[in-house]
Amino acid sequence: MWKTVGHDKAVHALSQALTDNRMSHAFLITGSSRVGKMSLAMDMARALNCVGDVPPCGVCGQCRRVTDDLHPDVRVIGLEMDSDTGRLRTVISIEQVRDVQRDVSLKPYEGRHRVVIFDGVEKLREEAANSLLKTLEEPPDQVVIILLASNAGDVLPTILSRCRRIDLRPIGAEIIADHLYRLYTTDRQLAEEVARLSGGRMGWAIQATQEPEMLQAISDRLDTVEQTVSSNLEGRFEYAEQLARRFTQGRAEVLEELDLWLGWWRDVMVISEGKPELVWNVSRSAALKSTAEALRTSQAAATVKAVQRAIDLLQRNVNPRLVIEELMLELPNVVITQA
Repeated sequence: MWKTVGHDKAVHALSQALTDNRMSHAFLITGSSRVGKMSLAMDMARALNCVGDVPPCGVCGQCRRVTDDLHPDVRVIGLEMDSDTGRLRTVISIEQVRDVQRDVSLKPYEGRHRVVIFDGVEKLREEAANSLLKTLEEPPDQVVIILLASNAGDVLPTILSRCRRIDLRPIGAEIIADHLYRLYTTDRQLAEEVARLSGGRMGWAIQATQEPEMLQAISDRLDTVEQTVSSNLEGRFEYAEQLARRFTQGRAEVLEELDLWLGWWRDVMVISEGKPELVWNVSRSAALKSTAEALRTSQAAATVKAVQRAIDLLQRNVNPRLVIEELMLELPNVVITQA
């Protein structure tokens, strides 16, 4: 049984390829963070080694060993800790690729296939990517390499051309809510709100349901968003200064915060357009409605574009202080009421 939820087209195509014995030797699975790339890759690893009648059965010894991270023929390669600094490295090294190449040159130890999953192939060093390319050009028998990436545009074209590509799109909120309600929570309202907040990412939704502190952290950040929207220019620039300082220490956390800004203003825009049922941040309905009533739809839409532009500039390593200050200047003047 496939554990992947919400990506029926991809599952059907892979099931058919298994049945017809037409599995490729290399795959590239793309999609946003936590959308289900690793879940699908692990399903593929189980299916390729399953000894049940309809793979992946999920219950045979091979499937269970993959699920429990105990299968000697299934490896996940990602960023490693630097033994000198104790910090997570930012790239996948050529040494990691060479270690994989030594493994795949051997026959499977106990399964039908050796399966290697590269989690974040866009993080390969140039020499590591070129080394991996040689393996993709002349793949050993009984080896399947699965590459995971957020964006195919960040993968070398030479690698891209040698893989079967599977693009995973955001999952519908109803599908996510039903899955959460069946397996992770008895609170239907919570399941529906988390599903909307997830942006179509099942993995994120499951973690948020199981870890209430994630939702509390989001609530705290949204408090900051609303306080900043209502602030004068001095308050906004103070926020820009501290956010820019945090960006130099951990860019991922700041980009996540700006994603919350993007979602909040997107909600203002959909309310302004008379579509409150499409709101993601349901618990913020009062503040969102207050803001939407104070602005024209065009102003909300312009602010959404301004936040998206700020995110794009930060991802391109433009000076964070300048980018965030410019965003603060573009925010409309609003006094939010909670009533």
